[in-house]
Parts: sequence; structure tokens; C-alpha cells
Amino acid sequence: MTYRLNSAQYLTPVAVYLVLMAIITLMTRFLSPDFVFPLAAILMFGMPFVMKSEVKGLRWKLRGVLIGVVLSVVILSLYVLLCVAAFDKPVRLDNVSYLVIIQHLLLVSVPEEVFFRGYLQEEMGNNLKAILMVSLLFAVGHLAVRCMGFGCSGAGYVENLLTFFPSLVMGYMYLVSRTLWANIIFHFLANVVYIATGGL
Repeated sequence: MTYRLNSAQYLTPVAVYLVLMAIITLMTRFLSPDFVFPLAAILMFGMPFVMKSEVKGLRWKLRGVLIGVVLSVVILSLYVLLCVAAFDKPVRLDNVSYLVIIQHLLLVSVPEEVFFRGYLQEEMGNNLKAILMVSLLFAVGHLAVRCMGFGCSGAGYVENLLTFFPSLVMGYMYLVSRTLWANIIFHFLANVVYIATGGL
């Protein structure tokens, strides 16, 4: 009986995820990115409310914000050092325009964290098992939308699957901080750093 209850707990959020990813992937085949990004953001941000799920993590908590800032500085500094020292990649801040900043904050970081952590992780129990499951869905979702939709090379497939690991960090941050703002800060800064370094 317990197994069935646990399975049912995962069934609805996974079904919602599959439908949403299918819609967004289809949009990439028929619409330009200028339309896909805002529409996808609206769908991800709005889906939890359509499902009548309370997104508790949007409450502002100073402790959560500080966790997001500290972990972002530590983890992303190590990432930049790895890119520069091991792969000889320069940090190109000119790659990060004001438009990129706005896009990755409002159309990527906020809606993705609301959907993946605020909805999926919460609905699945907001525990370590949920973090693993959501991180897997996060990576597969990036792979589906970016590679099957927009198209990418062999390296692109690997890069999108590697989003599993920062998703683990963001999932644990939400578990500890109980606010999405820690995740949003990390997600946004990670995207900006990735663009500035050109990835691994």
C-alpha cells in the first residue's frame, strides 16, 4: 500500500512534466526562439498554479538568499578557475549583454526554478529521492528541448545532460533554504558564468 501511495505521488508531476516538455519541444520546431522562450517561461511559471499547487518557495527569506549568494560564489569561482586553468578558456564578459541578463533571469531562472523545484520537487516530497528524480527530469528536459528542438552537436548532448549536476545543487539548496530565491540566484549566475566562459 505504501508503494502505491509513493508511486501516485510521482505520477501526476511526472505526467505534467512530460506534457509540458512535449509542448515546448514542439514549439521549438514551429516557432522562432524569440517566441519560444517567453511562451515556455509562461507555461513553466503558470503550470503549478494551473495544477492548484502552492508554490511555497516564492516567499522571501534572507537566510535562503545568503545561502544562494555564498554557494554561488564558492561553486562558480571553482568552475571559472577550472575553465581558465585546465581548459585555458578566457572569461568573456562582453558575451553577457543586458538582454542576456534579463532573458536568463526572467525567462529561464525564475520559471525553471518555480516549475522544477517549486512544483515538481515539492510534489514529489522535497527529499533526497525527489532531488535525484527532478535532477534527472531537468537534464532530460534540457536535452529534449535544446537538442531535439533547436538541434545540437554531439558535445551539445553531453553538455545538456550535465545539467543534472547543478540541478542536484539547486535541489539541495531548496531543501535546506526552503526558498526558491537561493536557487534562482545560483541558476542565474551559473548561466551567466557559463555564457561568459563558453562552457567546458
